Amino acid sequence: MDEPLLQEFHVAYVFIKMANSPRPGVWVLERSIDNGETFQPWQFFADSIGDCESYFGRESLQPITRDDSATCETQYSKIVPLEGGEIVVSLLNNRPSANDFFNSTVLQEWTRATNVRFRLLRHKTFLGHLMSVARQDPTVTRRYFYSIKDISIGGRCVCNGHADTCDITDPDDPFKLLCRCQHHTCGANCDRCCPGFEQKAWRISKSYKRFICEPCNCFGHSEECMYDKEIDSQHLSLDIQGNYEGGGVCQNCRDNTEGVNCDRCKAGFFRPYGRHLNETDVCQPCNCNNFYSTGSCAEGSGQCECRPEFNPPNCDSCSFGYFDYPNCKPCECHLNGTRGFHCEADGGQCPCKQNYAGKFCDQCNQGFYNFPECLGTFSIWLINKHVNATTKGRSLISVSTRVASVPVRTTMEVGPATNVKMDTSTILNAHSGICDKQSGQCLCKEGYGGDRCDQCIAEYYGYPDCKSCGCSEVGSASTVCDASGKCPCLYNFAGRTCDQCNPGYFKYPECLACNCDSHGGIGISCDTEGTCQCKNNFAGSRCDQCKEGFYNFPICEEIIHVVIFFCSPYPECNCDPTGVIATFAGCGSLPPGELCQCKERVHGRICDECRPLYWNLQAYNPLGCEDCDCHLPGVVGGLGVCDTKSGQCVCKGFVKSRRVGLSDCGCDIGGSVDDVCNKETGECVCRPRITGRTCKEPLQTHYYPTLYQFQYEVEDGHTPANTPVRFAFDESLFRGYSWKGYAVFSQLQNEVIQDVFIQKPAIYRMVLRYVNPSSEPIIGVITITPDFARNM
Repeated sequence: MDEPLLQEFHVAYVFIKMANSPRPGVWVLERSIDNGETFQPWQFFADSIGDCESYFGRESLQPITRDDSATCETQYSKIVPLEGGEIVVSLLNNRPSANDFFNSTVLQEWTRATNVRFRLLRHKTFLGHLMSVARQDPTVTRRYFYSIKDISIGGRCVCNGHADTCDITDPDDPFKLLCRCQHHTCGANCDRCCPGFEQKAWRISKSYKRFICEPCNCFGHSEECMYDKEIDSQHLSLDIQGNYEGGGVCQNCRDNTEGVNCDRCKAGFFRPYGRHLNETDVCQPCNCNNFYSTGSCAEGSGQCECRPEFNPPNCDSCSFGYFDYPNCKPCECHLNGTRGFHCEADGGQCPCKQNYAGKFCDQCNQGFYNFPECLGTFSIWLINKHVNATTKGRSLISVSTRVASVPVRTTMEVGPATNVKMDTSTILNAHSGICDKQSGQCLCKEGYGGDRCDQCIAEYYGYPDCKSCGCSEVGSASTVCDASGKCPCLYNFAGRTCDQCNPGYFKYPECLACNCDSHGGIGISCDTEGTCQCKNNFAGSRCDQCKEGFYNFPICEEIIHVVIFFCSPYPECNCDPTGVIATFAGCGSLPPGELCQCKERVHGRICDECRPLYWNLQAYNPLGCEDCDCHLPGVVGGLGVCDTKSGQCVCKGFVKSRRVGLSDCGCDIGGSVDDVCNKETGECVCRPRITGRTCKEPLQTHYYPTLYQFQYEVEDGHTPANTPVRFAFDESLFRGYSWKGYAVFSQLQNEVIQDVFIQKPAIYRMVLRYVNPSSEPIIGVITITPDFARNM
């Protein structure tokens, strides 16, 4: 059922009054902002939470957290009352910006509507269609109906903050209300600036940021303007406050003016000195002779602008390149290119300078470029050239154009105490000094580049003797090398041109990995067949196995061949008789893979070392070694380890005893300022609101924040019979219990119910603190039931 509103409103509430039928069971309140073309949901309705989830999704059960949240309501889908039921829908209440509507763009957008639709999905009945009569009378469901007596929709016109009322009737449509616009805005919804007030782009006006349409600044020469976004972005329009803000462009300027603000005079007019822009006669006509002038004149002075063939400011002579005043005809010869600045051709050919050519000297000669300057590539002659070598380095000597190589004869005069070394070899990299006449780009030899062929191009290096990089197509990442000629190699290639394998790889050009074992190989390289160089006790192409006569890879120990006079009672396995058990019958008596059978406090391959926390291996000791017996408060870190030979514990500083040291401060890392305490009392320096000798306890009325702040005491729960929980408070049975005690589970009390309040959906983890006084494991069952499930 679609209810058109005939115009756009901000809807605040919808009130529905039923007639002689119950309220709908499942339905959706929807809105449209495009006159019924499309609809979006405003509110969902269902008679149970299960129907909300099955019809509209789990998201509809979320609480209102945004101004545009669409939620599901179960309050208005009950079977009673059977007649005259009411449905009240508020689109503002309980939303985050309900008390700040005019400053919330989201909430304003949420309440906009041109059409309201009631999409009814299911009746609310006594479920008669499920009874057996349904099989006999299929018309039961045909008698279900909806009966709505009244629909009231409350709201306000959409005036975008530029009107307080909408009490004006549209003369073209008596059912449509118009906003009584303010702030120089116009339109049915005050959605645009009025003509002449378009200096700034129209915006919605808010209580904390009012917007008023401003008039354009046309200095009184126009009442028409339009907003231009491009003019605004470039700050070209002057507003009435004298700032370049906004994009107002004046239209149909009067009084011979033009421009964005009617602030310039038209061609043929000028603004005299001292004349204000808002004066009606601000622009005066230019007084110029059109034979000598363009008709325009300078601002302020009115000085006429000369035509190109006349010299300013008085236009009383010919310009450069013209002759025969007052006719001032163009010169035949190009003045830049002729010797003596001749203007007329003598005998059909103008006398050209060396770097110009053509009948009228109007083009560059061969070897020159960039007309009309006609620059040369090289321009120094070498006849009787003297060079003063006053600094260390290279002196560049250039030669005349159109030469490819020049023999250079150099004579040097040096002082008696000067040691001069000179290299006179000269290379010219251009082909005969020829260049492009427009750009000046020289025609370079292979491998050279740049405007003057004075550098190596890509894939070449070593200027001035540019050579090809020659990078390997297989091994290099690029064909371009650096200044030294080194190519960028792939990870398994090496060499200047990447034409060999990197260490650890073999078989160029594949360059496969050697994979030499780090324990058995000498280095990471292998030969051309991929065989690694192995240590003496290793073998295999990758040195990953023991050599014959050795065992226990990757240690690869040598097999000991025992002679008959060997003194060990276990010669075949070299077990230490001090560390093996008294009943040990030799290594042949053990399962495969085992060597010696050690005493309880002894370990090692041949039972020759004490285990950690023990020392002093002796044959007479049935356990093998003695306990370190360190005084734990006096050792570093509270660890009772000692040296397995001497028995020395790791004591704290300033103590020489074998097993005793000073007490550690034990300052809590999180609660103390540092790990230093008082030398006499051991008191640590605590952070604010923390107490205790080691700074581990919070002050009274304070607590440590944890990740499980939803903390519940089981003794505060109740039994299934809704009676209080039996609890005790014996510190000896449950050390450190919290609150008033702890719940006791027994045959009399084997179940406790605790109500837990969850604020919002998330992933939660449960942590239980308990004591089991018996040695037998006890299995407990935790059942979590949603509150609404118990109420259904």
